[in-house]
Amino acid sequence: MLTMNIIKKFRMYVVVFATAFSFLFAACVDDVPIDREFNETQKLVLYSRLCPQLDTTYILLTNSKLLYTNSNQSMLILKDGVVELSADGEHWAQATYLPEKERFFLTKEEFPIQEGATYYIRASYPGYEDVSSSCKVPYSHDVGFRIDTVSSNGDSHLGEIYNWPHRDVYVEWCDVAGEENYYALMEKTLQIYNDEGNGEGPINASRYWTFYSVWLYLNNQEYRYVSDEGYDGSVMRYLVEDGLPEEGGNYGDDGSEKEYYFLFLDRNCYEYERTLHGSDFNMNFLLLEPEHTYTNIENGFGLFGAFCMRQVP
Repeated sequence: MLTMNIIKKFRMYVVVFATAFSFLFAACVDDVPIDREFNETQKLVLYSRLCPQLDTTYILLTNSKLLYTNSNQSMLILKDGVVELSADGEHWAQATYLPEKERFFLTKEEFPIQEGATYYIRASYPGYEDVSSSCKVPYSHDVGFRIDTVSSNGDSHLGEIYNWPHRDVYVEWCDVAGEENYYALMEKTLQIYNDEGNGEGPINASRYWTFYSVWLYLNNQEYRYVSDEGYDGSVMRYLVEDGLPEEGGNYGDDGSEKEYYFLFLDRNCYEYERTLHGSDFNMNFLLLEPEHTYTNIENGFGLFGAFCMRQVP
């Protein structure tokens, strides 16, 4: 009898608790003010990175997609837009649209890019507010960049002990003192595609292009960029590959057509990469505040940045 009374009381407590819990959540839902209005306007999206060492400047012009409306408008490549670059803000060179790449472009002969110079961009398309921006190209420096391959056994990477003979690869350079610097490492790979664009089957040699994997991770494959904040003038050293076979070629020597470049970024590229990576990272977790991707496009979205590059010897 005593056991039955205990069971009955337990059931009663469960019912009371469940009822109170449901009222608690109902109260929370009822108290949330759903009175926010989203009056969105589609804006132009402009994306371009200047580089003195490249023979062509490409510019992507598209539009933002409405998130909070029932509009069926989607993002489009605005090939009929007007995109212009300037070296002084007064004289403008109009870019040409290239259908194969779905980008606007200006060659080095049409619009040369110089280290340390400031450049301006503007774009327009019917039905949208005009957009504009500017950026300053950073200087490249001889920072003594080198790749250091170290033979190891019993060391730890991200909490895992590597108890076998292997090689770890580091990159190292000396930061330029007295300047605000941002760095990255780039892999340039020549990829040949066939008519289907999948890299298999008969190759149509007229359809190859160079693919830039920007950027290679510089620090245990966690970060795509490096700032010298707090390390002004210091020797900077980062792990780029671990656990390689003890016997083998040099880093990146896998028989493919690869080249490596050390990059000097402007702050625009740095902030864009930092916030884009942060947003992607936060998307994998619940209950985290979303991080807005950096933009320096006035009246629109996107990136207008610059970088310099030096080939790794």
